[in-house]
Amino acid sequence: MRLFVSIVALAAMAGAAHAEADPKRKVAVLEYRSGSSALPGVARRLIDEMSKQTSLQLMGPDQTRTVYGDQLDQALVKCAGDAECIAQIGRKVGVAEVILVGVSELGDVILTMQRIDANAKSVVTRVADSLPAKAVPSEDQINGYLARLLSPGDFLRYGVIDIVANLAGASVTVGGENRGLTPIQPLKLHAPATYTIRVEKTDYVPFTTKVALPPDGEIKVEAELSRRGAGTAWYQRWYVLAGAGLLVAGAAGTAIYFGTREDATDRVPVTIVIP
Repeated sequence: MRLFVSIVALAAMAGAAHAEADPKRKVAVLEYRSGSSALPGVARRLIDEMSKQTSLQLMGPDQTRTVYGDQLDQALVKCAGDAECIAQIGRKVGVAEVILVGVSELGDVILTMQRIDANAKSVVTRVADSLPAKAVPSEDQINGYLARLLSPGDFLRYGVIDIVANLAGASVTVGGENRGLTPIQPLKLHAPATYTIRVEKTDYVPFTTKVALPPDGEIKVEAELSRRGAGTAWYQRWYVLAGAGLLVAGAAGTAIYFGTREDATDRVPVTIVIP
C-alpha cells in the first residue's frame, strides 16, 4: 500500500501573517534534487496548475536563474532545503515566497514541497508524499498538493466588468443581481465565470448580453438603449478586451455576444470575429 504523508506545518503567528497574503504576490518555484532523476517536470506541472488556478506571479527555475545568475543550482545544493538559506535566494530575486520542490529516493520516491516566506525566513507550509518508483502523480494528486500548500484565498480569482450606458438612471442587473443605476463603477467579480447582463429603463428597449469573464481580465460592455418604437436597428456593442488584467485595444480573438431586439419578433445570436 502506497504510503501517503501530508504535513501542514503552520505556526499561529505565521498563520496570522499569511491569512491576508496578497493573492497576486510573486512566487518562485524551484527544484532541488538529491541525486534523483525521478518525477521529471514535476515543478513545471505545479507551475502550470498554479497559473490556471491562481493569480500568483510565478517564476520558474529558468526565469529565476536569469535573475539570480548561473550559480542558482549551486546555491540550492548548498542550502540543502534550509528555509533561511532558500529565503535569501528569494529576496535576491525579489519574490515574496519560494516554493521549493524536493525529489529524493529511499526505495520509494520522496516528493517534498516547502512554501517559504522570503522575508520571515521560515516555512509557511510543508507537504510530503512517498511515491512508488517510476510513478507519476495524477492531476488530482497535483491539485491535492496545491490545496495543502497554498492558502485558500490564493484560489480566489477575479475579473472586471465595466458597464457603460448611454443613459443615466438605467437599472443594471448582472448574474441576476441588481447592481444599481447607471452610471455604475466597474464591477469586480469572481472569474472565470459567465454573466448575463441586463440594462433597462422605462420606455426604452432593454439591453441584454452574456459575457464570459476570464480571470484577471477586463470586459467593457457598452449598453446603448433606444426608445421603443424608434426602429429596429441593432444597438448593442460588446468589446471583450482581456489579457493579464490589462485592457488592450485591438487585441486578437473572438468576441461573442447574444444580442436581442426585444421590440422585434426575431431573436438572433450574433458572433463577431475580431481579426
